[in-house]
Amino acid sequence: MTDDLTNKVVVWATEVARHAAQLPSHEARDAYFAERHRELVAGAVAEGTAQRDAIILADASVDAARRITAALLAQRTDAPKRRLN
Repeated sequence: MTDDLTNKVVVWATEVARHAAQLPSHEARDAYFAERHRELVAGAVAEGTAQRDAIILADASVDAARRITAALLAQRTDAPKRRLN
């Protein structure tokens, strides 16, 4: 993977993860990730990438987004709880 493509994947995964972290449930996040995966495959194929390679790229990209989402959600649960006086 080229540095340019790696940077694009990181930026994409971060943006997707931020949105996914706002969704209300694990199921909603799974559906969101599945849709993003389909979009990535379709877009890569439309640009001339072989189907197999497009799937590999989408798998890696969505996996990165899932990991970032997990880290964002973990930060929320680790954050100190504010006391209301």
